[in-house]
Amino acid sequence: MSSRHTGAGHLGRDRSPTHEESQNPRPVTRRDFFLRAGQAGGAILLAPGLAGLLRPHGLSASVLATALGGATRAASGPVPQGLFSGLQWRLLGPFRGGRTDAVTGVPGRPNEFYFGHVNGGVWKTIDGGWVWRPVFDDQPVASIGAMAVAPSAPDTLYVGTGESTLRDSTGFGNGVYKTTDAGATWTHIGLDDTQHIGRVAVHPNDPDTVFVAAIGHYYAGNEQRGVFRSTDGGRSWQKVLYKDPDVGAVEVVIDHTNPQVVYAGLWNTRRPPWFVYPPSNGPGGGIFKSTDGGDTWTQLTKGLPAEGIGRTGIALAPTDPNRVYALVDCLLPEPGAKPPANAPPNPYGTNPSMPLQGGLFRSDDGGASWTRLSDDMALWGRGWYFEHVAVDPTDADVVYVSNVSMYRSDDGGHTWTPLKGSPGGDDYHQVWISTDDPDTLITSSDQGTAITRNAKDDPAKVDWSSWYNQPTAQIYHVSVDYRFPYWVTGAQQDTGAVAVRSRGKFGEISERDWEPVGAGGESGYTAGDPLHPGIVYGGTGTRFDLAQNRFVQGTTAPQTKEPARHDWTQPLVLSPADPRALYYANQFVFKSHDGARTWTQISPDLTRPNPGIPKNLDKAAAGDVGNDRRGVVYTISPSPLLVPMIWVGTDDGLIQVTTDDGKTWTDVTPNAMTSWSRVTMVEASHFDFKTAYASVDRHQLQDFDPYIYRTRDMGKSWQRITDGLPAGVYVHVVKEDPEREGLLFAGTERGAFVSFDDGDHWQPLQLNLPATSVRDFQVYSGDLIVGTHGRGFWVIDDISPLRQADPKIAQADVYLFQPAEAIDVDQGGDDGMRMQKDEPQAENPPDGAYIDYWLREDATGPVTLEILGGDGTVLHTFSSEEAPRPARRGGGGGIPNTAIIWREPPAPFSAKAGMHRAVWKPNTGRRGGFRFRRGPQEPQVTLPGEFTARLTVNGKSYTHTFTVKPDPRPLDG
Repeated sequence: MSSRHTGAGHLGRDRSPTHEESQNPRPVTRRDFFLRAGQAGGAILLAPGLAGLLRPHGLSASVLATALGGATRAASGPVPQGLFSGLQWRLLGPFRGGRTDAVTGVPGRPNEFYFGHVNGGVWKTIDGGWVWRPVFDDQPVASIGAMAVAPSAPDTLYVGTGESTLRDSTGFGNGVYKTTDAGATWTHIGLDDTQHIGRVAVHPNDPDTVFVAAIGHYYAGNEQRGVFRSTDGGRSWQKVLYKDPDVGAVEVVIDHTNPQVVYAGLWNTRRPPWFVYPPSNGPGGGIFKSTDGGDTWTQLTKGLPAEGIGRTGIALAPTDPNRVYALVDCLLPEPGAKPPANAPPNPYGTNPSMPLQGGLFRSDDGGASWTRLSDDMALWGRGWYFEHVAVDPTDADVVYVSNVSMYRSDDGGHTWTPLKGSPGGDDYHQVWISTDDPDTLITSSDQGTAITRNAKDDPAKVDWSSWYNQPTAQIYHVSVDYRFPYWVTGAQQDTGAVAVRSRGKFGEISERDWEPVGAGGESGYTAGDPLHPGIVYGGTGTRFDLAQNRFVQGTTAPQTKEPARHDWTQPLVLSPADPRALYYANQFVFKSHDGARTWTQISPDLTRPNPGIPKNLDKAAAGDVGNDRRGVVYTISPSPLLVPMIWVGTDDGLIQVTTDDGKTWTDVTPNAMTSWSRVTMVEASHFDFKTAYASVDRHQLQDFDPYIYRTRDMGKSWQRITDGLPAGVYVHVVKEDPEREGLLFAGTERGAFVSFDDGDHWQPLQLNLPATSVRDFQVYSGDLIVGTHGRGFWVIDDISPLRQADPKIAQADVYLFQPAEAIDVDQGGDDGMRMQKDEPQAENPPDGAYIDYWLREDATGPVTLEILGGDGTVLHTFSSEEAPRPARRGGGGGIPNTAIIWREPPAPFSAKAGMHRAVWKPNTGRRGGFRFRRGPQEPQVTLPGEFTARLTVNGKSYTHTFTVKPDPRPLDG
C-alpha cells in the first residue's frame, strides 16, 4: 500500500520575495522542473513530458503537490509515545549472515551453540545451526567482541561487548554481560568503559572466576585496558595485567589442566580519523604468562619478535599443555632485510618481497622458547583483523587457523590445507572445538557462522551448516528500485550489494525473495532509478538491471587528473528534483546526465587543504598517514526543490553548497565544527530550499556525543538540535519526511529516533527494532525503511500516524487517524506446500487498508470499527467484544488438523489505552494463494473505491473516508 496524505501548509519559497531575492534571479526550482517540462528551465534542458514519466514511477501526485506548495506542518513539540506505539518495525532481511567475531559451543550439549555478531547481538541455536534465534535483543548494545561458556556451569555465559575486529566502521560496547539461565535473562556486570573486548576466558572448574582481555578505546588512550579478572562472577574486577593507557589486551587463555597458568596477548592499536585500511601497531605489544592465576605476569620473548608485536592469537594443546601455538602479527622486517627498489605495497600495508617477522610460532616448553613454523601470510596476514588459532582437544598436532580462509594442519603446524573458504575469501575470525567430539566445531566469519560435524575428515568432504539463516547484514545506505512491490537495495558489508523484496512473492519473505546486486560492492551506495524501475546504480556509477540480472553496458567511472582519494563509503545519488542527474564524489563532485556514460567534474577539491592531526592520536597512529592524510566528500544532497542546488559534507569537517550546479561553491560549515568532524549525512529540505540538516560523527576524535545541525538560511547560521538524543552515542543519519514538514528521522550507533518539531525535540522510534547501528532511512510509498549495520533492512508500513501525530491528539479521548490511500494487493501463494516455519523467513506486510486509532484511556464499553461502502453499506465490523474464533478442526473429530505453529493467535480488536492498528482487506474476488478469510462472507467490492471508516467508542462515532485502489499489476498477460 502507499500513503498519499497531503494536508494544509505551504513551502518556504511560496511567499513574497525579499529585496535581496528580487535583485537576483532565483535558481531553478523543482516547481519549475515540473511546470516547464520540455522547455529550457534555467541552466538545464528538460526532456519533453518528463513530469508524466515521473508520476507512475514513485514520484507521485502527492510529491508533485509538495513541490507546488502542499505539505503538512510540524507539530509544536514532542508527542506522547503512545500516539504511535501501535506501529511496528517489520524485518525484510536478507537472510545472509554478516560479520561474526565470537562463537562458542556448550560442553555436554552437542547441538547448543552461540554466536556474537559485531552489531547484531547474541544468537543461539539448540539444533546444531538449523535455526538461530536472537537472545540479546532486550539489551541496549549489540556489538559483541567475545564470549565464553563456563565449562563447569553450561547455563552460564559471559559476553564481552564491543567488536574486536577493529575496522573503521566498528561498533563499540559497554562492558561485560552474564547469563546464568542459558540466555533467557542477562545482567550487566561492569567494565563499562572498555569499549572493545578481544577475549573472555572462564576457569574450567569455577564459573565465578573469569578473565577479560580489554582492547579499550581505539581512537584514544584510556585506563580501562589490559587483562581484568573477577573471582566473584563479575561483581567486582581487578586489573591484573596493564602497561599504560595505550596498550590493551586482545587475548587471554587459561590452561584447563592447571588453571593457575594463564597466557595473554597485549596489543597497542589506534585508528586515525582519516581512512586507512588497517589500524596502527604501536609499541608495548607481546605475549605474557602467569603461573599464579593472574597475580603476576612475565613477558615471553625467546624466539619471538623483540618489538613491533601487534595482535596475537594463543592456543594450548589440551593433551600437552606445554605445547602452545601463537599467531603473531609483526610488520617489522627481519633483521638485515631490505625492500627491493620501487616495490609496491600489498593490501596488508607491507612489501610483499620483504620478509617480515610475523608468523605462526610454536612452543613445546610452555612458552619459555618459541620456533617460527611458518611466515606464510595466508596464515597471519592482516593480523589486526584475524590471528586466531585453535588446537584439537585429543591431538596436539591437529591445529586450526582462521584467516581469509580457514586452515587445518595435521602435523603440528608444519603444513596446512584450506578447510573452508570460498573463491571470494570469507574472512574467518574464531573457531571453537567441542571437547566432547573433536569433529564438531563452530567458526565465525564475515559471512556469519557455520558448524561442522566432520572437521577432521578429508577437507574436500567436510560439511557445514548454512549461514543463509542469519539476518545480520551490515547495511550502509538504503535505496528502492521503484517497482511494485518495491525492492529495497543496499551494500552489505563483507558480502556485496543486495536487493530484497518489500513484499515476498509468495506468502512470506524468504530465501527466495532477495538477490545479489552486481553494482554497489560491499560498502558503496546503491541508487534506484525512478525513471527506469528495476535499474540500480552502484559504486562509481555502474548500472545494473535487477530484473535481468545483468550489467547495463556503456557506463564509465569518473576520472580525475590527480590521484582520487576515497573513504570506505563514497556517495552516489540521483537528484530528487531531476532524476536524470547522477552525482558521485571523491574529493571532487562529479555529475552525469546520461546514465553514467560520461561524467563532468563540477567542483574543485572540497576538502580541507590541511586538516591536521587530532590530539587524541598517539605517535604510531599519527604517523599512519594513508591517502596523504586528506579527506573526501562523504555525503551529497541535491535539493528536492532547486535543480542546480547541491549540498555536500566531507569526512574532514566541511559543509559546502552550490546553487548553480557546481560553478561556485560556498563554505557554510558551522563554526563549532573542527577538523575531522565526519559529516555523515546532509539532508536538503523538501519544503524550504534554505533549510538543510546535517548529522556529524566525532567519535574518531574521542567525542561520542550526538551532533545534528539545522540551518534555515542556507548555512549562514546553524543550530545544534539534539535535545532528547542520548549522550555518548554518535549519529549516522538524519532524514526528513517528504510529506510532513518538520518530521525528521535520526539514526544513531544504537537506535532510531524521530522528531515531530523540526529537530527541536527527539524521541525514540525504536519500538521493536533491536538495538543496532542505524545507518540510513528511505521514505517511499508511505513506508519508512531503515538500513541497519548489523540486522539488515526493516520497515514501518504506512507511517500515516507519524505524519499526523500532534500533542493535541493526546488531549482527546479518542482519535481516528486519517487512513492513507491503500492498494488491495493480489498476493501470490505457494501453490501447494508452504515453506516450513523453521526455514528463515520474515512476514509480509498485511494486505489491505490500515486503520489507526488512539484511546487516551481504556474504553468503558465496546469499541467497534465499521467499514462502509460508498452507499453506506457496512462491509465489515471489528469489535472489541468479538470472541476469539476456534481453531480449524479436522475432518470428523475435535482435534485441529494443523500444528499450533500454523495457527495465528487471535488478534482481538483492542479497547485498551494507546494507539492501535486494524487492517481491512476488501473482498474483491481477486485472490491468489491460500489465505483463509476470517468471519462471515462479506459483500464483494469493486475497486477503485471510496470507503468510510467509522470508529465508535463509548457511544460516540468518528469517521474518515479513504480510497482503495486495485493491484496495479495486470491479472492477464
